[in-house]
Amino acid sequence: MKFIPSLLLIIFFYTNSFAVEQKKITDDEQWSKKVETLNWKNLEQKEHSKEIKKANASILILEEEIYLDNFKDINQYNWWNTGLAAEKESVMLIRGVGYTIYLDYVDEGYIKLDDWEKVNSTNFLKQMNETAKSNAEYLKKINLDYTTKIDWIFKPTLNKENNSVSYSYKVTWNSGIETMESKNLILGKKGHLESAFVINYREDLNFKEESEFSKDFVNGVIFQEGFKHSDYKPGDKIAAAGIGGLVAGSLGVKALAKTGLLAKLLKFWWILLAPLAFLGKFLSGKESSPNTSSPSVKRRRRKK
Repeated sequence: MKFIPSLLLIIFFYTNSFAVEQKKITDDEQWSKKVETLNWKNLEQKEHSKEIKKANASILILEEEIYLDNFKDINQYNWWNTGLAAEKESVMLIRGVGYTIYLDYVDEGYIKLDDWEKVNSTNFLKQMNETAKSNAEYLKKINLDYTTKIDWIFKPTLNKENNSVSYSYKVTWNSGIETMESKNLILGKKGHLESAFVINYREDLNFKEESEFSKDFVNGVIFQEGFKHSDYKPGDKIAAAGIGGLVAGSLGVKALAKTGLLAKLLKFWWILLAPLAFLGKFLSGKESSPNTSSPSVKRRRRKK
């Protein structure tokens, strides 16, 4: 049985190769050095389309955006940045100048639109603030920032032309800092992509401009032929929740109906809300400053 020590050695190195450093880094210089070790793509800074095979779709990457497209790196980035693990559904993390986009794909089936009229944005906001208050008790115990108030920048809006829902809200933190998170739910035939856009804090932050830029992400997403929301045919798998329930789940509020899908989406919805630290210089000395001008000067192309 001489092979056993060798086998154990192989298992040891295999296990540790997938290990992540489970801590938040608060020092700018150390953070920058650590982040540079991740497997970033598009360092040549070219605008291009990136295929998301799992979703049978492609997204537009702007020339100034770099990204991670494996969960190990995304998870490590999130630990260093927030002190918490990333969601396992994450298929990509995109970093632009002054913002980060988390992209997830959920393959629960075709999302019906017939319960949209049940969406109550006022009630959703009330529940979000109640959830934030409950989460604050836990976050205080582990010495992390917590939310004191959430307000709509723009309420959930259904775009039937793009088969998507977009919304944006402002978050006030215990430190007094205000940040923004915007989300897009982009529907395909077999599932949906969810993009969460988190902006770095800066004093001249223009929430309206930034939220419009984040909404524009939808225009760079193209599902392949046969996998578009409009390609649905009778007999195709239908998701347990309609669009109203999906929006509720993405916000982390009480679902319109209790389903396995929404339970899956409700996990740690507040992780992405953590204020991004001042990142200093990283990746060959590129600046990432809180005084950077709004990214909204760049636009994504309209879907064809």
